[in-house]
Amino acid sequence: MKSERTEITKHVMPMILRRYRDAAGLPQQQLADYAEVSKGSISAREGGRSVPNVDMLITLARAFGVRPGELLDAVVDETEKRNAATVKTAS
Repeated sequence: MKSERTEITKHVMPMILRRYRDAAGLPQQQLADYAEVSKGSISAREGGRSVPNVDMLITLARAFGVRPGELLDAVVDETEKRNAATVKTAS
């Protein structure tokens, strides 16, 4: 279970944040300005060095024009997809 959390924190969540930021057409600086944080804070989250808390997830979702649950659903879907691929590879 711990390795799954690490996978989500280090790889899946950052990928989802980048995907949604790109889809919204927002550069990191513009997103940082919207979220009232430093560009380095956004970079750290997209690099897996920092995990957004609930307040930040809500803020990011608003910036992306989606509901916060959509971000979490995307994280869960990607994690399940990766887990299925790992099981398939291990067989």
